Amino acid sequence: MKKVLLPIATAAIALSLFGCDKSGTVSGQVLDAFTGKPIEMPTVWMDSTIYGTQSQNYAYKDMLKEGKFKFEGVSVGSYLIKARRSKYILGQQKFTTTNDNPNLEITLYEYPDTVSPGMYIAGAEGGTKITNNWAIFSTTCKESVAGLRTSFEQDMSASAPSQKGKKTSKKDIKVNKLPEPKVMDASLDVLYCNPGSVTVAVEAAAYPAVAAAVSAHADCQGFDNDKKGIFPDVSKKTELAVEYKAEGLFSVKGNLPKGKQFIVFSSNGKTLQSYYVEVK
Repeated sequence: MKKVLLPIATAAIALSLFGCDKSGTVSGQVLDAFTGKPIEMPTVWMDSTIYGTQSQNYAYKDMLKEGKFKFEGVSVGSYLIKARRSKYILGQQKFTTTNDNPNLEITLYEYPDTVSPGMYIAGAEGGTKITNNWAIFSTTCKESVAGLRTSFEQDMSASAPSQKGKKTSKKDIKVNKLPEPKVMDASLDVLYCNPGSVTVAVEAAAYPAVAAAVSAHADCQGFDNDKKGIFPDVSKKTELAVEYKAEGLFSVKGNLPKGKQFIVFSSNGKTLQSYYVEVK
């Protein structure tokens, strides 16, 4: 009896010392971040592993027609999985499987490489961009959050060849006025594209927009001929939730306070863009 028990005890000790890692199935789908529709025939792979849809031995090529993938026999552990297709921007995600949960279902997102920087409202037919009528880049203020000019004068003849003795007339001056704020719902659910921030986190927040004299903001430059501006009240900040979707693309959600607001996107303390909106 002792001779029989000895091998069993030895095996038990070996298992306790070295463990018994399981393997599982990692599967999922690749979607267009703007439309939510499957991306046909994507290339999906797990970094530094043998798992990839481009492999000749990959057994589920038919699933790729629906944007789906499956890798079997994946040892539990931490991985980086990526998805790409021609004319789309890369999407990737880190994940970890365990002995208790060796199987995992993953959704990866990509988006067309023609998408330009800015804020978008997603829809079944693609993203609708919020135009630059209400957007500015932070280029004239030392503050991390910039303001907007309510109006400014532009000399339309300034770029024309100079003519001696000719003075600028009132007809040559155009007054550019800030449009009324874009009306938006309190429940914000948008996508923000910033190709310059591939992996660096983007932050988003909303601030009440208040009218003030430009002279009250000594840190702002380039407003010499302007008397009035609209500036964010940085003392009343509403944080917005930002989630990575794909390289340079972020999902932004939150509840905006009522009234006129600035939606400000920043990275590493520097403003990327500000949007002037009114929440009904």
